[in-house]
Amino acid sequence: MMKKILVYGDSNTWGDNFITGERIADEKQWINILRKKYDKEYIFLQEGLPGRLAGNEEITKKYKNGKDTFISTFRTNAPVDTVIISLGTNDLQLKYNKTSEKIISDLLWYKETLEESFSDIEDRKKYFNGKNLKIIYILPINFDYKVNACEIFNSECERKRQEIIKYFKNQNLNIIIADDMDLFEDGIHLSYQGHEKMAKLVEKEL
Repeated sequence: MMKKILVYGDSNTWGDNFITGERIADEKQWINILRKKYDKEYIFLQEGLPGRLAGNEEITKKYKNGKDTFISTFRTNAPVDTVIISLGTNDLQLKYNKTSEKIISDLLWYKETLEESFSDIEDRKKYFNGKNLKIIYILPINFDYKVNACEIFNSECERKRQEIIKYFKNQNLNIIIADDMDLFEDGIHLSYQGHEKMAKLVEKEL
């Protein structure tokens, strides 16, 4: 029986192309690279949204608030065997002024919410098929805060990113640390090579 993997993330899950301002071709997106390779083993459910936060700080474009839409997204796709949470980069933007502790708390909320749902007998039967699922975190990837993305991120944002990585390293959680990723010229979004590398990192964790 094929396993289902829900990927809940931001623009790097969606496949944002800085060069064209559009979405990169399906076959170049890291999820679809894996989908093609494991088409007999896994069903990948791609739920990426540009600008999505781990938290709920977005006031104008509220659809970007990750917490608000997660439960409905999960239940729409459930039951699944694995949930990959790929969020936190947008939360580090200067305009949100979030502490690393708050971002960590927001990221952990997804695990806690799934565990709470699993503890409910009716939810467990309907949305989990009676068995627990695997949760994987793709931690915030590197960004070019020195040059190309300096209006969005600065050295303090990078310091917070490292604090998030350090915290999750010390927890007994499934994590993917995506450092030294190849980016488009905006210094934020994964390039074609970046998507290929991300596919390999996720493949190892599967």
